[in-house]
Amino acid sequence: MQEIINKYRIKAKKSLGQNFLMDESILHQIVEITSIQDKHIIEVWPWFWALTTKILSHTPKSLCLVELDTTMIHILEDRIRSGDIDTTGVEFEIINQDILKYIPKHMDYKVIANIPYYITSPILHHFLYNLKSSPKEMIILMQKEVWERIVWKKSSVLSLFVQKKCTVMEKIFVPAKSFSPPPKVDSLVLFFEKHTRFEDLSDSVFLAFIKAAFSNPRKKMINNLSQFWYSKEQILKKLCQLWYNENTRSEELSIEDYIELIKSI
Repeated sequence: MQEIINKYRIKAKKSLGQNFLMDESILHQIVEITSIQDKHIIEVWPWFWALTTKILSHTPKSLCLVELDTTMIHILEDRIRSGDIDTTGVEFEIINQDILKYIPKHMDYKVIANIPYYITSPILHHFLYNLKSSPKEMIILMQKEVWERIVWKKSSVLSLFVQKKCTVMEKIFVPAKSFSPPPKVDSLVLFFEKHTRFEDLSDSVFLAFIKAAFSNPRKKMINNLSQFWYSKEQILKKLCQLWYNENTRSEELSIEDYIELIKSI
């Protein structure tokens, strides 16, 4: 990989939050997490294509690369022309577009991504809520601050909107030294698997409710919710039925508690 970086004089762009994963072992482990052969794969922000080559080696049915950095796209096109990257037998496409505006062409697809801290939450929201068909699975490498908010025992808006749609599993620890340039914190690869457990509850109702519940994290849940729709008496009654009380904070309820609370109200 260092040879490719030297050849094309690749430099990470801070404006795009670029940190290149250089550890071959971790790249190999990422593509072993799920079945890729004969599947429709979307790779988000592939950058200088280290992971792309691993995906292609597993012969997906299609591989769509969504990349914002035109410099990286020119490098990929040159590597394909030179025979350095072989896309033979794969429905291969490069999209130069903001991922938040991208709409997949296939209904049954998987997402693989190494995404920077500042856009992780919007990308998750886009794939899980904005699209007509959300991915069957997602493999996402993200920095410590984000994955802690998703898998931490205390709930947050981020963890709840993810858990409504997916089961989340921690897969690979990635130390900061595995990247060039190394970020300030370690990262982790998370595996998101789509489920349908809570499909009977409207997404819009759910999102509005949890945003209201966390409108002021320092306040008690009952006070946050009473600012929007319900009386404190009504909310307290429902919380007590779930074995909570008037001092309960929004971070204490699990996704199952939220689903039951919203349905009962």
